[in-house]
Amino acid sequence: MATTPFLLVLISIFTHAYWNYLIKSSENKHVFTAFSKLAEIVIFAIPAMYFFSSTDFKIDFLWLILIASIITFLNYYFLSSAYKYGELSLVYPVSRSSIIFLPVLAYFIIGETINTTGVAAIILIILGTFIMHLDSFDKRGFLTVLKSISNKGSIYALLAALTVAGYTLWDKISITKMQPFLYFYSYTFLIACFYNSFIYFKFSKSNLVNEWTKNKTKIIQVGFFNSFTYILVLTALTMSKASYVGGLRQLSIVIGVFFGYKLLNEKLNKSKIIGVVISILGGSLIYIAK
Repeated sequence: MATTPFLLVLISIFTHAYWNYLIKSSENKHVFTAFSKLAEIVIFAIPAMYFFSSTDFKIDFLWLILIASIITFLNYYFLSSAYKYGELSLVYPVSRSSIIFLPVLAYFIIGETINTTGVAAIILIILGTFIMHLDSFDKRGFLTVLKSISNKGSIYALLAALTVAGYTLWDKISITKMQPFLYFYSYTFLIACFYNSFIYFKFSKSNLVNEWTKNKTKIIQVGFFNSFTYILVLTALTMSKASYVGGLRQLSIVIGVFFGYKLLNEKLNKSKIIGVVISILGGSLIYIAK
């Protein structure tokens, strides 16, 4: 993997973990996330107007934008639901496990292949994620993991990971056809409409006012860092393979575990430490993969 996309993704993993921590620390996850999407479209409205005015917008772009918005909306819905039922340090690693699906989907959909080093890197990242969920390295520990995977938080997180694989591939295809920022902003605008319509009908006005009053600063931060993070990722996708970008992005779980431990008082046991180390090793191998 070339140095520039590697560094772009490394920066993105810090900002991505941070805005996920902010969502987890909110009171009403769905309302918070929906408001953050509104914040995004307001914060980045000026550059969006520039790209709209300077780009030849084709009718075919609407399909790219619509499909991206549906997949990404599902990701936000599943992620917010996962945080409702599970801890950040467990939900976040599973939701970032798109690498379980991505290489296979990338091969069949866009014909992307990876070398032996890349395969080894991905296996290590998956193994590290699994080990993070262990309470102990005995039979009881493995049974506990199997049980935790079947709970609502982990199921929603796994669905979120699947949608991440889906939109990563769709983004890889779409940014070859239209300007990356314009593409991202357009589907973010649609998601904001979808999500805020959803919360308007699902939650009372007092729920909406309460969440904004308590967390407006965090909502605005998520609005900024969400777009900033994915602009870095889209840029990296123009320079590198989707499987490697997706695999390296999973290193954000290391930061997520740290935030969960340091800021939310979640447990940091031996298995999480070992899992983090193995995941970092896998991410390092991606740098030399072809």
